[in-house]
Amino acid sequence: MRASPTISSASSCPAAPTRSRKSSRCCALRVRRKCAVGRLRAAVAALAALAALGCNPDTVVHKVGWFATMRHQRNIKPYARPIPPVVGAVPVSGAELPLTRETADRLTNPRTRTAESLNRGQWVYQTYCLVCHGERGQGNGPVSLAGGGPFPGIPSLVDPTRPRMTDGAIYGMIVEAQRMGRGLMPRYGDKIHGTDRWDVVNYVRSLQLNARGGGATEHRDD
Repeated sequence: MRASPTISSASSCPAAPTRSRKSSRCCALRVRRKCAVGRLRAAVAALAALAALGCNPDTVVHKVGWFATMRHQRNIKPYARPIPPVVGAVPVSGAELPLTRETADRLTNPRTRTAESLNRGQWVYQTYCLVCHGERGQGNGPVSLAGGGPFPGIPSLVDPTRPRMTDGAIYGMIVEAQRMGRGLMPRYGDKIHGTDRWDVVNYVRSLQLNARGGGATEHRDD
């Protein structure tokens, strides 16, 4: 009998096909990487072009809903109040309500005309008001026409023939004179704050009293 030829297991499973499959996988990975790099470069180029045109790339990127970022979420936004204030409440951080001639005229002066208030009012008056109204409120400050300056029509605060203004009306003139019907005087509400306004009112009253011969205008602490 002839001996039948034997075939080894190694010859039945050649290694070449295995190497071919590995090579194809590697090629596919390379192609994917090249495509990803190409897309990344294109995106970077597009963002650079947008930046050159003045656009904000960060805003543009987050407009596209590709990723579930935490940029947009249900939370309290910066400076937002989680609970609305009760009806009728005035927030501490709120701005002042604009004054009108009617509302200002009804205001009541909360500051007593003490030496402390008059001293403070004198300092604020000499800082902001003297340049127009003069040292004694006669409307002859350095910038007024009566004082040699260019601006006419600056009234005297101590003229007894002029209609008497309430404390609230003087307060309103300090805050924003244009709302009180005086178009030439600038607003000082952003420069003179809080009780300083009422201290100026008290000092103006002392100037008026002194003009009538009823008191002194200089108030200094010894």
